[in-house]
Amino acid sequence: MKEKEIRDKLLNAYNTQIPDMYDEILLKCHKKKGKEVMMEEKKKFNWGLPFAVAFSLLILLSGGLFYNYNLNMKVESIIDIDVNPSIELEVNKKDKIVDYKALNNDAKEILNDMDLKNVDIDTALNAIIGSMVTKGYLDDLSNSILISVDNDDQVKAEEMRQKLVNKIDKILNTDKFEGSVLSQTVSNNKNELTESEALAQKYDISKGKAELILKVLKQNSLLKEEDLVKLNINEINVLLENKNNTTTKVEKQGTASTKAYIGESKAKSIALDHAGVTKTLKMEVEFDADDGMLIYDVEFETSTYEYDYEIDAISGKIIKYDKEKNDDVISNNNSNTNNNSNNSSSNSNNNSSSNANSNNTNFISSSKAKEIALNHAGASSVKNLEIELDKEDKEYSVEFIYNNKEYEYEINAVTGKIIEYDIDNID
Repeated sequence: MKEKEIRDKLLNAYNTQIPDMYDEILLKCHKKKGKEVMMEEKKKFNWGLPFAVAFSLLILLSGGLFYNYNLNMKVESIIDIDVNPSIELEVNKKDKIVDYKALNNDAKEILNDMDLKNVDIDTALNAIIGSMVTKGYLDDLSNSILISVDNDDQVKAEEMRQKLVNKIDKILNTDKFEGSVLSQTVSNNKNELTESEALAQKYDISKGKAELILKVLKQNSLLKEEDLVKLNINEINVLLENKNNTTTKVEKQGTASTKAYIGESKAKSIALDHAGVTKTLKMEVEFDADDGMLIYDVEFETSTYEYDYEIDAISGKIIKYDKEKNDDVISNNNSNTNNNSNNSSSNSNNNSSSNANSNNTNFISSSKAKEIALNHAGASSVKNLEIELDKEDKEYSVEFIYNNKEYEYEINAVTGKIIEYDIDNID
């Protein structure tokens, strides 16, 4: 109600309380010549009555305005919707949108032509998710969405969470598409900055995504927050499934899509082919996150070496690999050799002359060692090439930089066989 309308109602209430006695007074106040006419004493008007009525009316009006504000304008729940686009909705008691905002550039694209104020939450969800599907943020390759509800009343927060999950589940799961919904109620402390709010501010992400990351980190201490914040919700969901994560207070419906990833078998094959290994003593493959991408960490052993590969989970590209001597196996072999040496001392004495001849064997040239390393790396023109011969160990050490990566090789100086190599990205 506008201010002018309120004034008019107050004035009308006041006027109706003043009695109109003008004509009656005129009849009683006629003059008589030569005589003094005594006027009847007019009763004093009670000014308190109209003011009391006006004040009561004002209280009623302000009470109505306050009730209207609580019902329509006061924010009862804050809802974060995360896929990679992150959107925040402020909702009143009637489940209508009071305000909304995009929390990243992808979300700005989703909300570009929308006006969601005073729109029912169900209608808003249909519009937002429909736009995400149309623009390719939700599809068969990435089908996960996170819903986070913040409400002072945890009972109401849980009721809203369940309502939203049911609604989104109906929207996403059709004959052509099957989605996965993660949902949670988030911690709320008005007196101090919560841990999730601090993380959200640090990395400029939603509070809901920050809350999910904190719960994942508590279950997997080897993961890093700086890696997880760069992942979208489907990637985090896939990571949870592969690590058998049992995060508390995060509800889940449906299964995260893994259609975009090469799979463990392919990752194993890529690593073994690159290493030139056909038989291993043991092998482990783990789905992991590194520098904002999902990778397969492939580790295996042979009788002489230990291998460690990081392979891009989508492209299959080898990001990093390492090869080291398998000291455990070698030491065991040496132990067995020493046990047998006492029984074959005479044979070793007879072969001493041949060992001496072996020590005097000619080494391959440094040029040949360089050629072996460059051919293995598939490199032609390199930088910072260094070649060093260790005559005692009969090894060439070859180091160089190629294609923004640093290569290190150890090559047998007699046979030309690659003993060990390591490749690292250069920041």
